[in-house]
Amino acid sequence: MKKYIHNIAYSFGFVTLFASCDYFNPDEVVDPNNPSVAGVLQNASKAELQTLVTGLEARHRVPFQNATELFGSFGREVYAYFGSDPRFTEEWLGLTVNETYPDFFGSGGTFLSPYQAIKQGNVIIEAAGNTEAITAEERAGYEGLARTIMGYQYLFPLMQQWDNGIRIDVADPLNPGPILPYDEALTQIRDLLDQGADNLASAGSSFAFALTSGFDGFDNPASMLELNRAIAARAAAYDEDWQAALDALNVSFMNLDGDLMEGPAHVFGEAPDINNYFFYPLDAVTNTILIVHPSMLEDAEEGDLRLNKFYEREEPVTNVTVINSSTGELVPGAYQDNRWATNVDPVKFIRNEELILLYAEASAQLGNTGEAIRAINIIRNTWGLEDYSGATDTESLIDEILFQRRYSLWAEGGHRWIDLRRYGRLDEVPTALEGGTVFTKISPRNSETNWDSQQ
Repeated sequence: MKKYIHNIAYSFGFVTLFASCDYFNPDEVVDPNNPSVAGVLQNASKAELQTLVTGLEARHRVPFQNATELFGSFGREVYAYFGSDPRFTEEWLGLTVNETYPDFFGSGGTFLSPYQAIKQGNVIIEAAGNTEAITAEERAGYEGLARTIMGYQYLFPLMQQWDNGIRIDVADPLNPGPILPYDEALTQIRDLLDQGADNLASAGSSFAFALTSGFDGFDNPASMLELNRAIAARAAAYDEDWQAALDALNVSFMNLDGDLMEGPAHVFGEAPDINNYFFYPLDAVTNTILIVHPSMLEDAEEGDLRLNKFYEREEPVTNVTVINSSTGELVPGAYQDNRWATNVDPVKFIRNEELILLYAEASAQLGNTGEAIRAINIIRNTWGLEDYSGATDTESLIDEILFQRRYSLWAEGGHRWIDLRRYGRLDEVPTALEGGTVFTKISPRNSETNWDSQQ
């Protein structure tokens, strides 16, 4: 099934694409050889619902790449040495612009793409609610899956727009709800995840649909509920609701004694599917490759096994726009991503390691020093480091946790930029080498402001 996810998703899931990259105006499908949205909103068969689910998985994996590259550049986790356009470095690093602008270069993947997945989720909910082909329990399964993935997807545009806010109510593309400020949007995202959890608790013991191998271990209502709560814990941390974060973690798939890599994944394949978007052959001669920011090597603790994520190239890559601000020489891209053996390796989109670090963070914020240090040491010891020996006040513990998150979650959706911003520490982003500007958010898109101005 994995092999055909891309083809299936776009033979049916494409009906939720939007004209001119605008999620308010869905394309009218006129091809008689392909089904339309209207064709599944009434009396959909299980086969049609399955195709919608497969399409949701395909859309679900798209924003993660852009978040890793764009947010990762903002937070100086990576350099996007992509030769196709100088703006990947010039603008993403703030070398030629001091602030973002509407429709900021390369930001559609973390705004438009998530809304396409959200639209797919809304179609599933509506289709499942208007068919007699499934039972009430089975319907709850479809709705629980959709709301879980939608809750995850909403976090991408919200993290991008931050206090500019985003729209949550987009079920009716021609009558969307208002742009909500950060706190209100986050509240509604958390409510959506709670609704999904309630659905999953009522969905019986199995789903009426199949998921790809990326959801192995999370492919029934009970295990999907654990995933739902993991996402809810992340959202609660973003909301600084620390007790809610702990409560969610306690019913998630977090396992303090478990494999740090445990978690669901995005899957890939050969054509007509897409490849793993982070895989680059080692030492390939290229001008388009994601490069490890030099500070990741410079700031690491000696003996940290997480440095094995980075491969030192025989011949560094350079980019003409990234210049050492002190010497005037090009900054060599000496290290590349070393996490992937093949171009079809799956990519985890939330892992036990993040959950343990969220547990440490919430425990520290609530004054549970012993539990915070316990979780910190699980991470440190796993990666070859000795127990934490620093101060035990909350601020010092958060310093340590953020440092561990920097290395544990490197290039996994742009956590570093988000983490430093939510703690008011963007001045800690290392810019001394290449200079530039560290952005706090991206300007509202033209489609958003134009829509509101016409109402």
